Amino acid sequence: PRPSAPMDASDLRALAKEREARQRPAAAAATTSPPLPDSWRAKPAPSSRGAMPSLSGAHRSILLARMFGVGLHLLSPLFWMLGFGRLALLLLLGGVGFARGGGALVHGAVPPMLRETERPPSKEEMDAAAGAGLYCVAGVRNFGPNLASEWAMALESLAFVCTYGKKNCLTNEMYRGELSLGKIAGLVWGKLREGVVRC
Repeated sequence: PRPSAPMDASDLRALAKEREARQRPAAAAATTSPPLPDSWRAKPAPSSRGAMPSLSGAHRSILLARMFGVGLHLLSPLFWMLGFGRLALLLLLGGVGFARGGGALVHGAVPPMLRETERPPSKEEMDAAAGAGLYCVAGVRNFGPNLASEWAMALESLAFVCTYGKKNCLTNEMYRGELSLGKIAGLVWGKLREGVVRC
């Protein structure tokens, strides 16, 4: 066999450039982080400014009073638009009063099946609830998160009332997924159309 001709300096430089070109994409792939999934990218950054301390563990009668307070506030602008300004103002103030201090009154007024315990809320529990959530000065300053929290608690209390606080024909569907006013109303109306008043 014929011996191959020796490579000069230009050939060696060309081979070195080709080798560097082959290694460059692999090195870039190893140092580049893979893209984040869309679900991760869509998540907002956590914020330290949230709602007031949660009332989810409060006495049930206190939570029902907050629900009635939210309900009165929903009725207030309706009566205002209909021209009943004084009544709208009374509903607005009554809603605040119910939400802040109506737990004991609600406990004595609701039927026994809507009481989680026979013990009425204590003064300490009432005072603690009055200083949390939307219905206090600090709560109004952080209006958005506290309004969302009050609405979520009102929906949970409404679902509790509609299911009598027990496992029945509504409970499984009611608590499957997220609660909403339309979902609660639709489930209750469906049972009423079937002639089911209590299940």
